[in-house]
Amino acid sequence: MGVCVLSEQQSRLSHPRLSRRTAIQAGAIGWLGLGMSQVTALKAATGLEDTTFRGKSVIYIFLSGGLAQHDSFDMKPYAPEEVRGEFRPIATATPGLQICEHLPLLAQRSQNWALCRSMTHNSNEHSQSHHIMLTGRTEMPRGFSPNTPQDTDWPSIAAIAKATTRPRNGLPPAAVLPERLVHYSGRVIPGQFAGMMGQRRNPWFIEAAPFHSTSYGAFPEYQFDHQDRGNDDKRAFKAPNLELPHGLTNPRFQNRIALVNQLSEQREALERSAETQNFDRFRQGAISLLTDPRVQDAL
Repeated sequence: MGVCVLSEQQSRLSHPRLSRRTAIQAGAIGWLGLGMSQVTALKAATGLEDTTFRGKSVIYIFLSGGLAQHDSFDMKPYAPEEVRGEFRPIATATPGLQICEHLPLLAQRSQNWALCRSMTHNSNEHSQSHHIMLTGRTEMPRGFSPNTPQDTDWPSIAAIAKATTRPRNGLPPAAVLPERLVHYSGRVIPGQFAGMMGQRRNPWFIEAAPFHSTSYGAFPEYQFDHQDRGNDDKRAFKAPNLELPHGLTNPRFQNRIALVNQLSEQREALERSAETQNFDRFRQGAISLLTDPRVQDAL
């Protein structure tokens, strides 16, 4: 997966990069002596519909260090027992496609998702692999350090989304849950920030799971142990920081917002500073999360 990043210094008149597939398609059209209008006419004559869709949102689920393919979407039922794993494949709604027995609902809806088995990389080092999968760039940037994020790192996919997409409904265009990726030793994993695009392009990190020095996982306070299969945690997960504190009603919260806005109007000089403007954007995003009825319905 490659990501083309245009720097702010790049000329507006420079040519956009074309993928190899796009170049081959364009060359084939010319070789056949067809113009784009003729290609469109041929599609109409054969009853082919334009299958170009514009997605409204993308959820990128990054499983740090987890979910082996032979235990999920690329089962190896005919491999030796010590290789294929303990789980068994089940059929999906797509003929010839099998996935893990523990994904029955996904199996029933296989017509609604696509499985890509051709994307891979050659790195066995965790920090480099994180950087590759979070940025979409296989080559390491100049000055890359596996222990510390650098200003020369490639920007993350989330950072690019923030830089190229307008906010909607007062919410930032890119948000990351449940935390920044932090190793249990305390070092921050590189590749999840804006890197060479500058810190102001960093995605909004909703740090709902604080760092835990003795436990792994997205929500380490649950102290999940994959080896302790007989002890199911009965606690129901509830997303923190996305609802009003106990005792604070929505009208009172709106009154507080009005008071803050009145105070802000009296601080025009302070509001003109870049640091304060960044804070104000984060504050508005937090207010939108707390007051949006759709967020409350989801909770």
